[in-house]
Amino acid sequence: MLCSKKPVIHISQFYWISERIKGLQLCWELMPLVSVRALEPGSYAGVNKEDEAAGDWNLMRQTRPVLHIDRVPGKVIFSDVVANYKRGHGHRRQAAMNRSQISEEEYDALNKLVKNHVLINRLGDLFKKAVRDIKAESAVGFSVEGAMFGRHSKVSLLSIATPSCAFVFDMCTLGDAAFDNGLRDVLETEEIEKVIHNCRLVSDCLYHKYRVTICNVFDTQVADLMVTKQQCGQFPRTVRSLPQCLTRYLHLPEDLLYRPQIRDGYVVLDSLEWHKRPLPITLEAAAVKNCIFLLHLQKKVHEALMLPFYQCVDVFLNLVRDAEQAEASEHQARDALVPFELLSLNDQPVDDQKTLEFLPDPATS
Repeated sequence: MLCSKKPVIHISQFYWISERIKGLQLCWELMPLVSVRALEPGSYAGVNKEDEAAGDWNLMRQTRPVLHIDRVPGKVIFSDVVANYKRGHGHRRQAAMNRSQISEEEYDALNKLVKNHVLINRLGDLFKKAVRDIKAESAVGFSVEGAMFGRHSKVSLLSIATPSCAFVFDMCTLGDAAFDNGLRDVLETEEIEKVIHNCRLVSDCLYHKYRVTICNVFDTQVADLMVTKQQCGQFPRTVRSLPQCLTRYLHLPEDLLYRPQIRDGYVVLDSLEWHKRPLPITLEAAAVKNCIFLLHLQKKVHEALMLPFYQCVDVFLNLVRDAEQAEASEHQARDALVPFELLSLNDQPVDDQKTLEFLPDPATS
C-alpha cells in the first residue's frame, strides 16, 4: 500500500521566503514610474518612405495611464505607452493624415517646417545671420522653454520662427550675451510682431531676469479667448493650451504636436530636463513644434476673431443694394443711424452646440 507524505518545509525556508517577499515589496516601493517608449516593428525613420516623412522622433502614441496609477506617488500624467496597436493609430504619414483634416501635400509641408530648423549654441557667423534673417521679417513666432517657475527662472531655449525656418537659440551656452548681440533688439522693436501663445510668464521672466521688455505681441491664447467670448457670450474659466489650439484651428495630427510629460509631484524635476546638455533630440524637436506653427495659428485665429466684423461688413454691402427703391430711399435718409439689421445681429440666440464646442476639453492638455 502506497502512502503519500505531506511536504515538509524547514523553518529556514520560511525565513528565506519571507525575506524575498519583503525585498520585492521594497523594490516595488522604490521603483520609479517612468515613461515607456514601445516602438512598432519598422516604425522608425529609414525603413520606408512613409516613416521617413513622419520624422525621426515621431515614434510613439500618447495614451493616458491606467486608473490604478493615480494612487501611486509620482504618477505619470501623460505617458508614451503604446499598447494594443491598431491599424490607423501609428505615427505614420497616412495614419496621421487620416486622423486630421489635412491633405498629403499640407502634411508634408508642415512636417518639413519641423525638420527645417537651426540650433545655435555659440556666437558667430551663424548667430549673426540668424538675427539678420529674423530682422528682415515683419512677424515671427516666438517661444521660450525651460523651468519657468518664477521671474528669475533660467531660460533653456529661445525659439524664433520665420515663415520658412525656425531658429533655436541655446541660452544655456549663449548666456546673456545673446541678448546683447541682437536678440534684445528683435524682442524690443515695434517693427517685428512677436506671435506667442500665453505671454504671461515669458514677459515676466524676460523683464526681471534679462531686462528685456518684449513689444508688439500677438498672443494666440488671448485671441482664442476673445473668439470663445464672441461665440459663448462670456470668457471661459480655463484657457486652451497650444496643442489644443493647433488641433482646433489647424487640425494638426498628434505627431506634429508637443505635449509636455510632467509627473504629479515632480513638476520641478521633470521641467529641469530642458537644461540637460547635450540637449535630447526630442526636446529640440519639441521647441521647434512650439514655435514653427504660431504664424499659421495667428492667421486662423485672426480670421475667427474678425468673423463678426466681416459679417457686419456684409450687412452694409447688401443692405441698400438689395433693397427696393422705396426702402433704399429710406436708408439714404437714415444714413447717420446704425442700421436695424446690424443691431439685430446681437439679438441672435447663442448656438448651444457652438458653446459646447468652444468649452475647453478637460481630457486634453
